[in-house]
Amino acid sequence: MIENEELQSKTIKFLRFPLIIGIVFIHTNLAEVNIGGQLWAAKGQFPIHDIFRYIVSEELARIAVPLFYFMSGFLFFIHTDFSFSVYKKKLERRVHTLLIPYLLWNTVVVTLFFLAQTFLSSMTSGVNKLIVEYTVSDWIGIFWDKGDYMPISYQFWFIRDLMVVDLFSPLVYLFVRHLKVIGVTFLAISWYLGLCCPITGFSSDAFFFFSFGAWFAVHQHNFVSVFQPLRLPFTLLYILIVTIATILWYNQVEAHFLIHNLGIVIGLITIVAWTAFGIQEGEIRCNDLLSGSSFFIYAYHIMPLALIMKIWTTLFKSPTELTMILGYLSIPFLIVGLGIGIYVLAQKSFPRFTRLMTGGR
Repeated sequence: MIENEELQSKTIKFLRFPLIIGIVFIHTNLAEVNIGGQLWAAKGQFPIHDIFRYIVSEELARIAVPLFYFMSGFLFFIHTDFSFSVYKKKLERRVHTLLIPYLLWNTVVVTLFFLAQTFLSSMTSGVNKLIVEYTVSDWIGIFWDKGDYMPISYQFWFIRDLMVVDLFSPLVYLFVRHLKVIGVTFLAISWYLGLCCPITGFSSDAFFFFSFGAWFAVHQHNFVSVFQPLRLPFTLLYILIVTIATILWYNQVEAHFLIHNLGIVIGLITIVAWTAFGIQEGEIRCNDLLSGSSFFIYAYHIMPLALIMKIWTTLFKSPTELTMILGYLSIPFLIVGLGIGIYVLAQKSFPRFTRLMTGGR
């Protein structure tokens, strides 16, 4: 039998890779491919694809980011007596694991955008401002908020908001230590109702789920032990919630996000519980390569994903339900497989640079 603490650690390690696959699926949307100002598929033209994509990308995969915040909050505070010196050391480490990769990857993406606009202009949407016309404020914005609350490498909004909550970790520590369940519940209600801070970088998602994970670490509770008894009832509950949320979304009920948000919390607990169960039973095992490549795949996937989706649309100029669904299912795995291959080659050829780009992971 695996000890609970070891099982908790293996569960975190195992989940990194499938959660990254979920993030790639979130960003795969053939219905929004724009070439020269024209959408490849009209909105609502392929309802079977739309429903299928909603369930996978907008319900199942949407658990990924909250769960990453949860694990980050837990790991930030686990096995430590929080103090100023500990805080300082953790921030120094996050300069290497978060800030440097954040700056480097956004620089890479703006460079690729410039090359695409210069040499592959026919493949671009035509709606983005040309890099050569950027002002000083535009250059600042690409590294924080280019006008849509996203940096230019838009998946890095997660890292940006994680860095913000890391900066405020002393307040998180005091909050969860002294207010305990009441404090986390307050943050949960704020997130659940969609109450957001208007300042870019201060997301309710980050503060709630980071604090949720921190609560387990600060109060020395093993989250695997807490979640596992809920595995079967929460599985049934999650299926029901996803079904209701899908029906409400399809019928354009505005308040469907309340059911959706409930599903994220229930789904998070369910996924952790089933993963821990699978590891404990020997059905699944952690793979060092897959876990190690996760950050690289997360960081690199946006530009090649956009390119391959546009290539797919040129191969099938007249989309059908079949080509939409086949593309949606195959492209993410192509991107992930390609990412693993590039990561392995980069590790062998440029090990120091690869460590720099992945934060030493």
